[in-house]
Amino acid sequence: MGNLTETFEPFDFSGSNTITDEGIRNNFKKDMEPWQPLSELIWNGFDAGATEISVIIRENGVGGPESATILDNGNGIEFTKPLDNFRRFNDSLKKKSHSMHGSKGRGRLAFHKICNLAIWYTRSDGRDAVIRVESSHLRDIEGNTIPPEKQHALLAEKEKGTCVELFNFTRTFPPLESLINQLSLEIGWHLALNPSKALLVNGVRVKPPQHTKTQKTVPIDEAAFNIELLHWAQKPNSEKSYNYLLDSQGNVIYHMPSSLNYKPGYHTSLFISSQWFDGFSSSHTLSHELESLISSKTWKQVAKQISEFAQEHYKNFLITQADEQIEEFIKEGDFPDYSEFDSSYSEWRLNHTKNIIRAVIISDPKLLKKSTKRQRKIIIRLLDRISISSENDALLDVLESVLDLDAASMSKFSSQLKKTKLNNIIQTIETLQKRELTIQRISEIMRNHYKKILETPDLQKVIEANTWLFGNQYEVIGAEEDTFTRIAYNLRNTVPEINTIVESDVDDGATLEGANRQVDLFLVRKTKQFDSMNQPYFRCVIIEIKRPSIALSKRHLRQVDDYAEILSRDPDFSGANTKYEIILVGRKISDKDFAIRDKLRDLMDKNEPGLIGSGPIKRYVKTWRTIIEEFKISNDYLLSALQTQRDALENESREDLLRELQQKTV
Repeated sequence: MGNLTETFEPFDFSGSNTITDEGIRNNFKKDMEPWQPLSELIWNGFDAGATEISVIIRENGVGGPESATILDNGNGIEFTKPLDNFRRFNDSLKKKSHSMHGSKGRGRLAFHKICNLAIWYTRSDGRDAVIRVESSHLRDIEGNTIPPEKQHALLAEKEKGTCVELFNFTRTFPPLESLINQLSLEIGWHLALNPSKALLVNGVRVKPPQHTKTQKTVPIDEAAFNIELLHWAQKPNSEKSYNYLLDSQGNVIYHMPSSLNYKPGYHTSLFISSQWFDGFSSSHTLSHELESLISSKTWKQVAKQISEFAQEHYKNFLITQADEQIEEFIKEGDFPDYSEFDSSYSEWRLNHTKNIIRAVIISDPKLLKKSTKRQRKIIIRLLDRISISSENDALLDVLESVLDLDAASMSKFSSQLKKTKLNNIIQTIETLQKRELTIQRISEIMRNHYKKILETPDLQKVIEANTWLFGNQYEVIGAEEDTFTRIAYNLRNTVPEINTIVESDVDDGATLEGANRQVDLFLVRKTKQFDSMNQPYFRCVIIEIKRPSIALSKRHLRQVDDYAEILSRDPDFSGANTKYEIILVGRKISDKDFAIRDKLRDLMDKNEPGLIGSGPIKRYVKTWRTIIEEFKISNDYLLSALQTQRDALENESREDLLRELQQKTV
């Protein structure tokens, strides 16, 4: 700092811009937000090479801004040539750099949108100066050198830098948290690109906006290229999606717009750093060096890798967005209601339609997002119907006329639809076949091994892992908390003689002694679900599985009715938004029983297999034979139909489909 003690030589560099005040004002938006002039002064500091900028806002007695100070440790203002900086407007001689925000010489005067006076204190090359501009005379610049002892206190001990002070405010800043958020959206990408730089507002560090980071290293021609993609949760205020080339020191030597600009909801900054870029300079924007860079064989290989990397990231983003949109469409009632179909088929149909809509969203994200609710319902339901009709080939004709896709994209979309459909069919067939095998094994146990002592824990695990056995509507019944299970089980044990086995209960061929060595199984589940009006309710399912050596009779029917009555009286089970189902399961109904069969006949018109009691607490009786038959009836047709579709898809361009299926599935 010895050069600061040299003899002070006064220098007045006051003067006027060649443009009028009105001309200056016309260069700024009328609706400029109060934080924006502040950001322009911050950018000036970073453009001057600052690594740390501190903003201090002082409030007056009524909560408005009294003053604002922007302090940076940059290179200061080159005031010895005023015609090249402060006295030029919209035509700055500042050399545009790929890491520089501004080069037009306008931003410094944006202060007039929020206050009447701006004073710049600066130290550059060992000399000090002060510059004053009033909003009432924007074209007039008052500038003078000052001795070191007259320098602003915040710059007094610094070798270089600039301190801007704003006074006489006409507008107020947003609350501190909101101000920091806006500055983060405006400048945060620059801070992410330059992690060694810092911006503080009233002592609070401004961080890059919320984002995810994806990285990859690509070796090409014995050089390593590190690719880092930042995906912003919110669109940066003024920054488009750019690709930045950085040398090994982190200097930006070139930047270019990303090919993924203007994608709805998708905003990124992509940094490619490598020692390979060290041979190129950022100061020669149009030099033959940069021309040779972008035309070199190495760069073309890198550019291809960057494009593939970015496209893969964008595709994954679209998949995530598509899944979220689909769930929202289902919640809003835009998808068809498949309740008239068997549950296995309705589940397959829903997944089938979801996969088609997913493919549509990925291919043209704007199509459904910009449509009205009525339009979405029509589109989704038409696609659903066409996809399963004999005219399903027409689906592509319809979509081709609607989607904004070129021939190559349409061909890819067509292949994607076929692959999606085939994958969905194969997955459904495999699930049904696994269930079919489970049914066969249970059938064998109930037919040939019911007299023997069954290992109850093993059987319980089988049943808990396959709750769909009692109907596909129970497929996703989850485990319940101990409290609810314990209460339900304790209430069950208050039912008269529910654990007592009498001779008449024992099925032909079994013994009372053997039956007593077996136990009943008891499953309790409680889940939150939504009704047809999208209103939430608690669904309580209680499954009472009688030991296989017992034949069901009116005694067991009475126990179920008694249990329902006890539940209806208990305060833990009397909520208005709770619905109950009790399912009694046994190997068979006693040949001598009349009561159960009579109940089943009376409620047959309800079209709910096994229903023996309706009302607030529904009751069902099911035998293992009935369960097995229901599965076969409901799934044989679906398995056959799916197998036919699978064969048709596989036989059509088998090689192409196989090649597609070997790729990563969307």
